Amino acid sequence: MRLHSLLLPLLLSLVCLPSAFATDPQDVEPGSADAGDIVRIPTQIQPLQDALAQLASDPIFSSAAVSVQVVDAESGAQVYQWGDDKALVPASTMKVLTSATALRTLGPAWTFPTWVMTPARIDDAGLLDGSLYIKGQGDPTMVVERMYRMVMDLRLQGVKEIKGDVVFDDGYFADTTLIPGWDNDDDMEDGPTYFAPLGALSVNYNIAAIVVRPGAASGALAHADFESPTAAVVLENKLTTGSKTSRKWVKIERKLDETGKITTFTLTGNVPLESEADTYYKTLSDPLGNYIGVFTGLLKQQGIKVRGHMIPGTTPSDAKVLYVERSEALVNILAEMNKHSNNFIAEQVARTVGAERYGLPGTTAKGTQAISEYLGQIGIPAADYALVNGSGLSRNVTLRPSVIAKVLVDMWNNPSVGPEFLTTLSVGGRDGTLRSRFREEAMAGRVRGKTGTLNGVHCLTGYVRSQDDHVYAFAFLVNDIDGALSRARRAHDRLVGALAGTTGNVADSDGEGEQANKP
Repeated sequence: MRLHSLLLPLLLSLVCLPSAFATDPQDVEPGSADAGDIVRIPTQIQPLQDALAQLASDPIFSSAAVSVQVVDAESGAQVYQWGDDKALVPASTMKVLTSATALRTLGPAWTFPTWVMTPARIDDAGLLDGSLYIKGQGDPTMVVERMYRMVMDLRLQGVKEIKGDVVFDDGYFADTTLIPGWDNDDDMEDGPTYFAPLGALSVNYNIAAIVVRPGAASGALAHADFESPTAAVVLENKLTTGSKTSRKWVKIERKLDETGKITTFTLTGNVPLESEADTYYKTLSDPLGNYIGVFTGLLKQQGIKVRGHMIPGTTPSDAKVLYVERSEALVNILAEMNKHSNNFIAEQVARTVGAERYGLPGTTAKGTQAISEYLGQIGIPAADYALVNGSGLSRNVTLRPSVIAKVLVDMWNNPSVGPEFLTTLSVGGRDGTLRSRFREEAMAGRVRGKTGTLNGVHCLTGYVRSQDDHVYAFAFLVNDIDGALSRARRAHDRLVGALAGTTGNVADSDGEGEQANKP
């Protein structure tokens, strides 16, 4: 079976927090500052004041909407501010709030269960004398390999035939399958992976993976196949095989049927002879239908016959558990979410938090309500933000940088979940969306952060450890960028370099692209 890790980058191993990152920071005098002012900090780090004072000379401060907040990570005392703490679009830095709320609400060890249940008995001949129920709880990391394990466990428990139906219960969520707050017409039609649909029963991130390879001879039809074919997706292959020296190009048109349940992908283009296989990813339209299709195929592979039908439905109260398939711990899932900026995971997590905090069914509105409740608990008024979803994939989400900074301070000082929160962030020069930034010897490992990108928006937030082991939390939001986003990235790097005490040795790199929030 093809390993489905090609679908998205592998979940990165958690990087241990450097011991120097955990040392007590020096005291900073508390106080507030006007835009551009610097709060008085100890004279032994006077060079930091000078570096921060020069930051606003960067052209991005005059050509775009900029809002910056830097605070002491332990005390929360303000060190630097620019832009009057104006609320701006945070893009994927919104995931910092979602992560903190999820860890505080669910705990780092929380797992997403998928229940295999039945009220019927299994006789000695392997007949399950009734229906089988598959009940989902929003697992964002279910892939075909794990579903195979679910079906294999049925076989190992002696199930050879199911007399009734196989019923799929996705009632844990009740909401649109689309991410609220994002109505980009091109994305509705094209189905990019950062805009995957949501569902309590989801598999393979609700993304269709299409493998393309050349045919046997120039002029022949090229090959195109789904990694996990189901009735929810249809492939129309019009690819041709070109000569070895021809240019490779593949165009994928995505179209929904009138029911909105079946997604047809039409492929046109040229695949050079003897070229390597490539995999292309597009979202499908019906998460539940896709889940049912993949599960049906695996039952057939294991030789388990079903007399009834494969249908959506509700699990009866007298059903007993045959098997529970659990995800990895929440902290590991949040690491994948933040390091690769995965919108799908963020929205599934937000709905799960809403369900567990306020009762079933889970919705995005309940998820944002839980985030708002958490912000209120740490003293942030509702006027300081506007929430729409858990991923930040919306131009209607707005945050003051002080909101993000207060969350970072709360996590830094939270002994229960703070260390786990830190491991979810990208490490500068090492992994995630910061892998190719801050790679110099003086900078590597000093930054833990979360990026955020939309057209005209580029943001960075996180922690910086200085050379004298002082730790700062910061949020640097830039909107209304006219031109290349690298202009904002250079300003981000200047701030981080100043805080780290390496202002003369900061990377000027475009960095890693985010999986999320491209448009």
